[in-house]
Amino acid sequence: MKTRSRYILVFAAIIAILYAGYRIITRSRNAASAGGIAAPAVLDSAAIINDLRYLASDTCEGRGPGSAGHEKAVERIASSMREAGLDSFGNQLVHPFTGKKINNTRSGKNIIGWIKGTVHPEKYIVISAHYDHLGIAGGKIYYGASDNASGTACLLGMAGYFKQNPQPYSLIFAAFDREETRMEGAYHFIDSLPAPLTLSAISMNLNVDMITRNDNREVFICGLYHYPSFGYVFDTLKAHTTMKLLKGHDGGDRYDDWTTQSDHFAFHIRKIPFLYIGVEDHPDYHKPTDTFDKTDCGSYIETCNMIVLLTKLLKP
Repeated sequence: MKTRSRYILVFAAIIAILYAGYRIITRSRNAASAGGIAAPAVLDSAAIINDLRYLASDTCEGRGPGSAGHEKAVERIASSMREAGLDSFGNQLVHPFTGKKINNTRSGKNIIGWIKGTVHPEKYIVISAHYDHLGIAGGKIYYGASDNASGTACLLGMAGYFKQNPQPYSLIFAAFDREETRMEGAYHFIDSLPAPLTLSAISMNLNVDMITRNDNREVFICGLYHYPSFGYVFDTLKAHTTMKLLKGHDGGDRYDDWTTQSDHFAFHIRKIPFLYIGVEDHPDYHKPTDTFDKTDCGSYIETCNMIVLLTKLLKP
């Protein structure tokens, strides 16, 4: 019995080693098919996850305009930009505007900071993410963890990184309000640019909206159909991420068209090039169940770091 038990233990150990090897090979093959090399991990992942958790918490009440939770989100985002040391336009990070009546208010608040470029400071890339969501309806909080606390937390992480690592072009970090009501915040920004900005100074828009929650680790770059000159970005990124990077959702393919579906459209309609990073809708999209606990933190942080690399590649 002792000999047999010993053989059983040895056999079990061999099986365990073989299985572990299989898992490693499988992960490697999956990574290779998606790109194979993870984007450099340059962001403060703990800070990003903490911001995501906060923005998608009960405290922010779904970030519906006119709510106390919306104000909490504004305070958090503005405070993060101040701590990062971002410059402001007109000595203010928060830019109020008037929109449609929601929750007995027409008030909207864009939160905008920027970093001066080292070579072409007169040219600006606008990196955007909307922070508003649906708020409370029917007594339930629509948390909007994926839509779009995920993009907002990524934006804040990127702002802190690029303040320490400025790029050739000036970078504007725009947390837009009221995207859920036909991109009111983005349109206000474009229509009422703070001095000294002009439309001709804006080289492009990189919009980040919904970058978590895909079971197949798929992330889309939308906009290449309209602006094929940015194809080099896709080709380079595909080899530098373990995510399954895809292009499409911008017309001319089998996917539904996202061109008009988020803040980048306000730029596109004024002939400013855009790239939009996002995932396809998940079962919890625009439901109270879009919660922080369903975030795949590993894939999410990999995507955030990939977007940093994308920004560095841009040559608008």
